[in-house]
Amino acid sequence: MTLELFVWLLLFNIGLCQIIPGDQSVVFSSLIDPEPLDEDIYRNMFTYAHLIDISYCVSSTSHIDPPFKCDLNCEERFPNVTLVHQWYFDDSVCGYIAVTHSNIFNYKATSKKTIIVSLRGTRSLFDSYTDIKVDMVNYNNLGTKLRECGTRCRVHRGFYRYYLNTLIQIDKVLRRELDGEDDYELLILGHSLGGAISLFLSLYYLDLGYNNMTVITMGQPLVGNQPFVTWADEVLGSSKPVVHGTFDRKFFRVIHKNDVVTTIPSNNNIIDSYTQFSNQIYLNCSATETVPTIDQVVDCHDGENPLCIKKDFGKIDFFTHNYLQAHTTYFRSMGLCGIRNNVFM
Repeated sequence: MTLELFVWLLLFNIGLCQIIPGDQSVVFSSLIDPEPLDEDIYRNMFTYAHLIDISYCVSSTSHIDPPFKCDLNCEERFPNVTLVHQWYFDDSVCGYIAVTHSNIFNYKATSKKTIIVSLRGTRSLFDSYTDIKVDMVNYNNLGTKLRECGTRCRVHRGFYRYYLNTLIQIDKVLRRELDGEDDYELLILGHSLGGAISLFLSLYYLDLGYNNMTVITMGQPLVGNQPFVTWADEVLGSSKPVVHGTFDRKFFRVIHKNDVVTTIPSNNNIIDSYTQFSNQIYLNCSATETVPTIDQVVDCHDGENPLCIKKDFGKIDFFTHNYLQAHTTYFRSMGLCGIRNNVFM
């Protein structure tokens, strides 16, 4: 599929041509300038990306071999990681669960158990076409450990359905790994559609009381309206500083410059319009750069910051921007495990 056809499919389904560029009258001095990440977190981003990319090795025709072997140098890069579960079903977002006691994220001396849940996007054009429709459904959290989101919270119908089906596939296995653990980290990772499902999963397990959590999404589309986004940002600590080795800020939404998927779906419903999270780690580099420098990986503090993704889509330009490559380049080229030239959502 050509890049032009990919983008025009997005235009047809979500009305991208109605995206309005940021208000040029914004007083930039009133904003908090984007800031480079902590060096340890910056380095960890490459590890997170590799673990996410491995989820693309799980498909209807391929899988990860125990203990942790795949076509992306799994054993060599992660010799002390053990596969627990992998799944592929048409009505869920596929991926894997793995565990390790190795300190792969450079924390202070620790032997804690890290439970990794990694979710990929879809490779099916039909799925992509369906998933970006814009209708919403009510969102109701458990209300066990978190306050209730409220009656006004609404989220993307298709993404939420995928989340529920994915939860059915992994909940029993994941709880078995979590239960009885005091010294642990629950690491939930996802690219594209997998990022949207990762967010929903993180809210579910946080509501169950699993607080030692880190959620990394890359190329994640929008998922809900303003009440939902405000609530999710609050409970996941989006306003907290980015500090290595803590769980104060649990959610890191990584967005590549010119990644159009991170700005969709969009709709014209004033009451239930899709909203950016106030949480944006922005890769301020070209789509060809798989190794951005530390000063190019910045915390934007606010999803509406006009110095970040907000500024990228005043108009669509097929000739100077590779929108597909921007969506699949996150510290490496995503989604190429055993396959080339595909469209991911």
